[in-house]
Amino acid sequence: MNKSILFYLISLCICAALFFGFYFDGKNFDDDYDVSVPAQVRYASDIPLSGPSGFGSSHAVVPAGTNLNNSLFADNTYAAILVDNESGECLVAHNPHSRIYPASMTKLVTAMVVCDEIAKGNLSLDDEITIDHKIIFNESGVMASKLDAGCKITVRNLMYGLLMKSYNDYAVILAEHISGSVENFAVLMNQKANAIGATNSHFVNPHGLHDDEHYVTAYDMYLIVNEAYKYDLIREIDSYRSFTYTYLDAAGNPVQADITPTNAFLADRVTLPSNITIKTWKTGTTHMAGRCLAMVIEIDDRDYTVMVADSVSSEDLYNNVSMMFNLTNQ
Repeated sequence: MNKSILFYLISLCICAALFFGFYFDGKNFDDDYDVSVPAQVRYASDIPLSGPSGFGSSHAVVPAGTNLNNSLFADNTYAAILVDNESGECLVAHNPHSRIYPASMTKLVTAMVVCDEIAKGNLSLDDEITIDHKIIFNESGVMASKLDAGCKITVRNLMYGLLMKSYNDYAVILAEHISGSVENFAVLMNQKANAIGATNSHFVNPHGLHDDEHYVTAYDMYLIVNEAYKYDLIREIDSYRSFTYTYLDAAGNPVQADITPTNAFLADRVTLPSNITIKTWKTGTTHMAGRCLAMVIEIDDRDYTVMVADSVSSEDLYNNVSMMFNLTNQ
């Protein structure tokens, strides 16, 4: 082989090796919170962005590259956002447009789609659904109910279990009942997210168990939880500190289910200051997402939105959220 060609091939191989070594160096594919891979900040073409009723008049607008009070958050806080909903001012923006995994915060979108179908007359809260197969998850430690094939439960009770206790099988049951499959239901979820401006999100399931292509941003979660706050049913469910309901087992016998919120503030595992009221919320926890919490809250008669995704512990998550409560007084 000609020496010049051989030298060229060797040089090409070395360059390729250096490229791939640089590209994959330090990338742990168990952690996709690499801030060097942000979502592209964009809005749906049908959302009015200007004028007195435009997107920016009713929402905080956080441009790409914005970081506010982010020095308060350690590297193990994946993302955080705090917005004064009265003024539209963003008080905290820590990686607001970086992709994060939402875990069970996903269920807010699921709940909104269900509520929209109820409003369209396609189903009723009193509709009774018969479970025709056992919902199985190929992961350990997945939060699921004791429902099995043959059990009967109403849409209303599924919604309470979905949002309060975060039962993953309830999300699948609702999705399959409405759309025939999880995949078809995810289409409705993405349409809903796109319609409210959460266009840097992508959903592939109704529960939030991990999938690389299932993601949000902190800013999109701000939009999602604020949209969820508009739904009477979601606000009603989110106000409960305990709930008891009944379903029928496969033999037709009534089974009583007692549930409490996964939100530690409402479950009295973490003290909530007396001047704060939680209006809408959703937690989320997976190995990949860490511990997440999104809420619309009222502090001294003023509404705020807070969202944190933390990798350390539940205690660290609630410490970060409590720190953000204090920032509203500055």
